[in-house]
Amino acid sequence: MHTTKSSAFSVLATLVATVLSSPVVQLRHYGQQRSVCTKETATKRMEWSSLSTDERKQYISAVECLMAKDSRYPAGELPASDNYYSDFAAHHAGVALHVHMSGSFLSFHREFIQLMEDSLHGCGYPSDMGLPYWDWTAYLDAPLNQSTLFDGSPSSLGGDGESMRRQGSYVISAAEAPMVSPVLEKGNMIPPGSGGGCVVEGPFANTTLYLGPFPVELTLTGLPDDWTEKNPHCFTRNLNDAVLRLLNNANRIKSLVAAPNITDFQYQLNAIHRGGHVTVGGPMMDFFVSPLDPAFFLHHAQIDRLWTMWQAHDPTSRRYAYNGTNTYMSLPDTPEVTNSTTLDFGVLGGKVTLEEIADPMAGRYCYQYV
Repeated sequence: MHTTKSSAFSVLATLVATVLSSPVVQLRHYGQQRSVCTKETATKRMEWSSLSTDERKQYISAVECLMAKDSRYPAGELPASDNYYSDFAAHHAGVALHVHMSGSFLSFHREFIQLMEDSLHGCGYPSDMGLPYWDWTAYLDAPLNQSTLFDGSPSSLGGDGESMRRQGSYVISAAEAPMVSPVLEKGNMIPPGSGGGCVVEGPFANTTLYLGPFPVELTLTGLPDDWTEKNPHCFTRNLNDAVLRLLNNANRIKSLVAAPNITDFQYQLNAIHRGGHVTVGGPMMDFFVSPLDPAFFLHHAQIDRLWTMWQAHDPTSRRYAYNGTNTYMSLPDTPEVTNSTTLDFGVLGGKVTLEEIADPMAGRYCYQYV
């Protein structure tokens, strides 16, 4: 049985209150204020394929390190998150109906991926290297399962899922339609992907997940009461080149960066954002626990890169431009977000205002995309 949104939020509030009272939150938050940030001193975030093989392996090793660390949640609080890496997916699940299709979407994910980057640095990832990003437009001319991202080699993020040959087309549901508008609508069909089964090749193969899976329809009702309990299942992918070419092509990206205002930028971004998730399939398609797939962080680094580019066109008017409330599609209706709106990252990093998140090269941040 599923809860209502208000009930789910009440469960989350109790969880966060417990977490905030725990000493674990006192662990160092890596996003400290910087006295000087220049292009020379900024952390460099590079496109995945431009990294050397050894650099990709360093990144993978750091992710595996986080997967080997204990969860930061107090014992028994969130059993489905059994390691530090999956804590990111657990937190994402708990706040998902606040930070998607909302005014805090871009800000939340900027801080979220920064917290992951900082945690990777704490696991041996070189301090001068940032999160890699996935420039979707560079992967349109060949199958994704042959790319440096997903070819299953030791320097990839693992392979596609095992082939499920009798997959049907993927049908856009009423719950998913707002996420892919205006390109697709309810009832549209997408060709099946090339995988669908468990990932059995490369890094992260044969991994057992305990969070989720949660159907997209739960965006309409909220998570079930037992969402924090373990549900063991294998890590899957279902790579879909057709979706990437349809929703994440160069023309859409060019139009996005040329958007005249934040309202239009976010509207165009909806389908592009969802496109990357559907392209990978498996947990990446899960609205709530998509960070379980390491591809999530490269996908969202690319989204942050495009937002950074858009902001840079006119920093005076765009640096603190927001559009929307702090709830999914304003359901229920809440006030518009502002610079003073606070996001709480719980065991991952504490509280941050949207104003603190607005500039990648000032305050708590010092990174650039190259």
